[in-house]
Amino acid sequence: MFELAGAGMLVAELLPDFLTPQLQVLVWSVVVFFTLLALLWKFAWGPIMHALEEREHRIQHSIDDAAKKQKEAEARLAEYEVRMNAAKDEAAKIIADGKRDVERLKSDIIADANTEAARTLERSKREIALAKDAALVELREKVVGLAAQIATQVIQREVKPEDHSRFITDVMNKIEPSKN
Repeated sequence: MFELAGAGMLVAELLPDFLTPQLQVLVWSVVVFFTLLALLWKFAWGPIMHALEEREHRIQHSIDDAAKKQKEAEARLAEYEVRMNAAKDEAAKIIADGKRDVERLKSDIIADANTEAARTLERSKREIALAKDAALVELREKVVGLAAQIATQVIQREVKPEDHSRFITDVMNKIEPSKN
């Protein structure tokens, strides 16, 4: 068999020396490298670059759409705030108008109530005066009637009709000044 020390030599002689450059291997290596580079450039690098450019365009389009939608949202928000402020102003105006209307209605009701109370008071005073006058007239008539009856009974035979009439007139005159 082979000796170990001799075997190491034999293997070293059979294998080429990779550490020493050989011109033919070097040329073929450069040719294969540039061929592979050209093939990769044409079939791999181009499609990869194309896909990356499309992706970049899609991302840019998405960013542009997002910016556009954000501007629209900000515009809508500003419009919403304007509408909200207008609605608040309108609500405040409606409330102020309502308060003013309530105050006006309140003062109208109070004025109407005062007017009606004054009318009722005046009507009551007139009714009281009329009732008083009617009661005085009725009382006078009863007093005159009673006085006439009493006088008739007391002096029926002694008084003449002219004296009787004068007596009634005197009593009436005495009653009427006390009325005033």
